[in-house]
Amino acid sequence: MSVSDVFYSRYIPRDLNILKAETKAEHRVKDRLFVLQYLPNNSTGAELGVFTGLFSAVLSRQRKLSKVTFVDPWWTVYGERYPDWGSYTDFGRVRTRQAFEIAKRRISGFQNRFVEVMSSYKWLESQPDESLDWIYLDSTHTYDGTKQELKLINRKIRKTGLICGDDWQSDRNHRHHGVFRAVNEFIREEDFEFVLCGVNSQWIIRRGP
Repeated sequence: MSVSDVFYSRYIPRDLNILKAETKAEHRVKDRLFVLQYLPNNSTGAELGVFTGLFSAVLSRQRKLSKVTFVDPWWTVYGERYPDWGSYTDFGRVRTRQAFEIAKRRISGFQNRFVEVMSSYKWLESQPDESLDWIYLDSTHTYDGTKQELKLINRKIRKTGLICGDDWQSDRNHRHHGVFRAVNEFIREEDFEFVLCGVNSQWIIRRGP
């Protein structure tokens, strides 16, 4: 249940619109927890796509992760309020700066946890090549956006790095099917292989042997 996901984040928002968005839409935080076992000890990584930080709160608490950066454009792309994405944004009532403040509160208090307000593309371009051990991708949810992100990530992760993500949807009619297409095309074009795909809508890929 989404209500349990909110409690699991250890911070209940006071903003009514965000509380409604988090409890009425499906966020599947607990369904993603198994991904954590694949992230290496003493590693540096990033979550691209934060929103209100429900999953970010979980990543922040992982002591085995040396450094994590949480990247989201918030108001720089969406303005004062998010578009009407149904219950996920309380039908367009969720304010971007409030989402940011709540995410920041959930992430704060842990060493080497950083929040960046910028697009995933700009942030990736600013990182040194082969500087990241993993990326968790949960941002554009589109074919074109995911293709662009994967192309950049390919340079930024180390040779043993992992690319993980949400919204693995094989159904062609699903609104996030573009992620499925982009990842499949990427592993055919580059030297990558699947670690897993489709488990609770999650996917993980790595460079081939």
